[in-house]
Amino acid sequence: MAVAVTDFSRPVGNRAQQQTKSVVMHALIVAYFVVAVFPFAWIVMMSLKQPADVVADPPVILFTPTLENYEAVLLGRRSERGEQARTDIPRAFRNSVVIAVASVAVAMLVGNLGAYALAKLKVPAREWVAFFFLSFRFAPALAFIIPTFVVFRTVGLYNTHLGLIIVNQLIAIPLIVWTMRSYYEGIPHELFESAWIDGADIWQAIRNIALPLAAPGIAATAILSFIACWNNLTFPLLLGARETQTATLATITFISYEQVLWGQMAAAAVVTIVPELILAVLVMGYIVRGLTYGAVKE
Repeated sequence: MAVAVTDFSRPVGNRAQQQTKSVVMHALIVAYFVVAVFPFAWIVMMSLKQPADVVADPPVILFTPTLENYEAVLLGRRSERGEQARTDIPRAFRNSVVIAVASVAVAMLVGNLGAYALAKLKVPAREWVAFFFLSFRFAPALAFIIPTFVVFRTVGLYNTHLGLIIVNQLIAIPLIVWTMRSYYEGIPHELFESAWIDGADIWQAIRNIALPLAAPGIAATAILSFIACWNNLTFPLLLGARETQTATLATITFISYEQVLWGQMAAAAVVTIVPELILAVLVMGYIVRGLTYGAVKE
């Protein structure tokens, strides 16, 4: 006859409390997931609805999907009701890709060098220098617009891709410097000393030691910087025009004095979000490792 064995090592009350905490924690996670995903799911549903279904009251949950909004946004086709996209989304998408990728490339080069210097070199007043970079994150973007606008109009950078790439450094470089600095500080200094004893110079130490060991942080920081540059609305709105219009800026052009093309605006928003989702999924492992790397130091 089998005999049931009871584990008396822990009180029953403690096990019940742990189970309750686990249930509450899982319920909170599910609730957060629903709240976080709901806006995106609603935008996707709007992009697949007919105009009558979009503005229906109460909201229509069950409907016949249509791709007319995506055809109008991506192909410029006029719908059966005569509606047509008010902006060139493909060109705006290309502008966003060029500006965001170039901005991140420049910022990663400059920001990583700055982060390494603040972490490993004897820079005078380096804490003040680091705080100076952080101060750009405190200040609102509008604080830089007026002087930047005047300078850009004077030197011919207004409404140019190069101008937007330059001004995006105000967003990307502070983020990269402060994020990557902690990663480089987590690398044992003895590794660099050994390399210098073997005859390596500072550039070889950065290339062969710092960059490989900080690769997860570099990948995570690059993605976060790309998202920040891609989503920026203020700089393209005030320092650019139709020729340099970005995808995020193009989504608001569906709002006019006469009407709001909700379905096409939702489709444009989905198209704008897709590159960020793809990048995040492809490098999800690096993002998790990068965001946790160096968080706990011995």
